Amino acid sequence: MSGRPPALRLRGRSDGNAQSRRLVILSCTMAGILFLLSLQHSSFFGHHRSKIKTLGNTHIDWAVTKAVSVTNDPLVEAEKSSENVTTEDPTNKVIDIKADEKEEEEEEEEEEGKLEKDAEVIRDEPEKENDDGNEIEKGHFEGLRLGDEVTSNEDESSEEEIGEDEVTQIALKSMPVCDSRYTELVPCLDRNLNKQMKLKLNLSLMEHYERHCPPPDHRLNCLIPPPPNFKVPIKWPKSRDEIWQANVPHTFLAAEKSDQHWMVVNGEKVNFPGGGTHFPNGADKYIAHLGKMLKNKDGNLSSGGKIRTVFDVGCGVASFGAYLLPLDILAMSLAPNDVHQNQIQFALERGIPATLGVLGTMRLPYPSKSFDLAHCSRCRINWRERDGILLLEIDRILRPGGYFVWSSPPVYRDDPVEKQEWTEMVDLVTRMCWTIADKRNQTVIWAKPLTNECYEKRPPGTRPPLCSVSTDADLGWQEPMQTCITPLSSPSNVGITDLAPWPNRMNSPPRRLKELGFNDQTFMTDTIVWKKRVEKYMEKLRAAKQVEDDSLRNVMDMKANFGGFAAALHGMNLPVWVMNVVPISAPSTLKIVYDRGFIGSYHDWCEAYSTYPRTYDLLHAWNVFSDIYNHDCSPTDLLLEMDRLLRPQGVVIIRDQGSLVEEVRKQLDAMHWNLWSEVFDAEKDALSDREEKILIARKQLWQPEDIIA
Repeated sequence: MSGRPPALRLRGRSDGNAQSRRLVILSCTMAGILFLLSLQHSSFFGHHRSKIKTLGNTHIDWAVTKAVSVTNDPLVEAEKSSENVTTEDPTNKVIDIKADEKEEEEEEEEEEGKLEKDAEVIRDEPEKENDDGNEIEKGHFEGLRLGDEVTSNEDESSEEEIGEDEVTQIALKSMPVCDSRYTELVPCLDRNLNKQMKLKLNLSLMEHYERHCPPPDHRLNCLIPPPPNFKVPIKWPKSRDEIWQANVPHTFLAAEKSDQHWMVVNGEKVNFPGGGTHFPNGADKYIAHLGKMLKNKDGNLSSGGKIRTVFDVGCGVASFGAYLLPLDILAMSLAPNDVHQNQIQFALERGIPATLGVLGTMRLPYPSKSFDLAHCSRCRINWRERDGILLLEIDRILRPGGYFVWSSPPVYRDDPVEKQEWTEMVDLVTRMCWTIADKRNQTVIWAKPLTNECYEKRPPGTRPPLCSVSTDADLGWQEPMQTCITPLSSPSNVGITDLAPWPNRMNSPPRRLKELGFNDQTFMTDTIVWKKRVEKYMEKLRAAKQVEDDSLRNVMDMKANFGGFAAALHGMNLPVWVMNVVPISAPSTLKIVYDRGFIGSYHDWCEAYSTYPRTYDLLHAWNVFSDIYNHDCSPTDLLLEMDRLLRPQGVVIIRDQGSLVEEVRKQLDAMHWNLWSEVFDAEKDALSDREEKILIARKQLWQPEDIIA
């Protein structure tokens, strides 16, 4: 018996029929293996490619909500979307992507082990860089890539072809929700991301507080949830003095600054007595003191409307800016998210104009000659270092004749170190041609010159030098600072004595219009058109009982042009302030906004804005989606960013090409912007050269458990 099997095997090899049978069996086996591998390949990459490419950031958790029926590109137009659709009903739970991927790896290894018993494993094809790279017709969104909500149906025979009419109705039932760790995420100011990406940043230059945006594969394509127990913010003007503690759940400043009366936790609320490091007895008294230093007997710092726009650096919780508002002075309060934890978030929750930022290596996002006064009250900035580059940046954004207020120990202390700092500061500002307007007690006020006369009289070789004539002083987006003085150009020299006093300057054509190639008539037409447009918006909202006179406070115009939207709101006596954003792809009209007496910033809407989630009560987007598409950026990312910026129960107004507005309308449920909405045709006017539609919608107040249930 022991010799029989080998004989059979040898005989089988020479038998033609047996050999044929073996070939058939081997062919069937290989076909089966290839079939299993193809299913595994299509399921794995179809289900996970988008997650890997879109998120990249594998440490996050997603909350997947409700049944979702999507194609790979649910937002593209009908004629581009004749793909098959499958439906998955998620299990309404938070999915830990790390755990998910681990399970997938184990399953893959197990499957590979089985296959290796029969044949050599056929390697998967390399992943393509982008399988959604088909060109999208102008005016339409690119598809969402929500891998956890798209599945491949292994039974191909059960898949159904859908027609164009059906595809146009496809929309997400709900966007994914980010993990609760990201309730305060500011994507481009995320130091955790900086560490993950191993950025080499110079801490002494404050580069770690500057903007470093996540690349596409590190963006979180999910909705930022509010913190637990979040409440609709308290209305202005009560919000100046109190907010809900649950909305900004941080108590560090209350304990750390208790002797300076920054803020006090009082049960469910946080109270703001109006104190500050330099003015523990109240910002109002300090401001009156500054007013008297500028020769105003009544202590009114506005000086008859000449001082309107103020830049407050190192602002704390912005009580200085808060108490300027009764004087019709609008302050841009700026601070980084540093050891003073969430100071800007407190300011914005109070309804005070503020933004995140730092004086580091890059210019501030404002044009030259924007502010009538700059203020530093114990702002912890060494103005003398690096050849005075930070003070030169203040000089750039300060109007001719504008003021710099410095309240700091070196002004008044006799300590040798403080006296040396004062001596060096005086030397620097003297070389910059600043003169002392007044010096009292603990404060000094310097004035910037009105003309170039002093600069021209400086001895040769004096530092800092004047900037080159080729230097564009108005560039303010990701532009490195320079150690030079911005000279004053006489044709458009907009000193504080050249502008009409507030409020007359709001509707007076600024002199700098000519620099941009516009005339006074263009400006006046823009003002009239926006007045009519805003009246229409408010008419719709009031008719539907969606807003009251005190419903809106923090407002952003995402494409401000001349600031006509802000002027129209001000003309309606609404208690609002407006952050006027001028996209970097648009004409540099931000200088016109400032010359009118408003504030704003440059921004690239392909990136996240430098503010906390839930900042604004109203977002206004005129042709912003068209611009985003034309610059090859993601409208989906823009929608998610707008949601991050918008407060619960806030209002969004989108005016754009009709097809784009319809695309956004389909996503209202997924975004939870469905508290109320209306779409209507825009009336043609002097600013519209095409058919446009207007979408007005309100965001729900939701918690993750509400939409997962």
